[in-house]
Amino acid sequence: MRRRLVAALAAAVLASLTAGPAMAAEPVWERIDCTSGTIEVATVDEAKEGDFLTLAGQLDCVAEKAGAAFGYAVYEPGFSLGIVYGSHLRPYAPAGVSPFSDRKKVPTGQVDFAICVVTDYLVRVECVRVVWDLLDHELDVRSLDTSDPLVDRMVRLVSPDWGPRPVCGTCW
Repeated sequence: MRRRLVAALAAAVLASLTAGPAMAAEPVWERIDCTSGTIEVATVDEAKEGDFLTLAGQLDCVAEKAGAAFGYAVYEPGFSLGIVYGSHLRPYAPAGVSPFSDRKKVPTGQVDFAICVVTDYLVRVECVRVVWDLLDHELDVRSLDTSDPLVDRMVRLVSPDWGPRPVCGTCW
């Protein structure tokens, strides 16, 4: 009896020492092997509400498995990771190519950042950089090589529970 009591007490102490705080599960991103596509339109236009960035193009891939998705990664100078919002992942088309087209407001004050169409944590298909043009005093969008140091890094998938909701008008 005494041995059972000691064993039960030891098990309880061990369980309390190893138990940690509950952690949120990592978000799931269903990915496929997709490395080909283009950004065909990359423009910045001004409106009364501010500057808007439009990206449109296609990925040369289709849904090989249910739930597979791609997204946009945002990279800023000085940050170690790019960010992909899970709430903004887009599904691949079931056949043919997978088109994309988005127009979103550029956050006020954000004058140097890059956006890549990404299909995995390290797969950047096409990228652009948005910068303030000192001569023209306006935002300019330029093609950016996928191996440029600004974007040549891993992305972090931000769970819909942790990041902007779908109502975020400036989130990519």
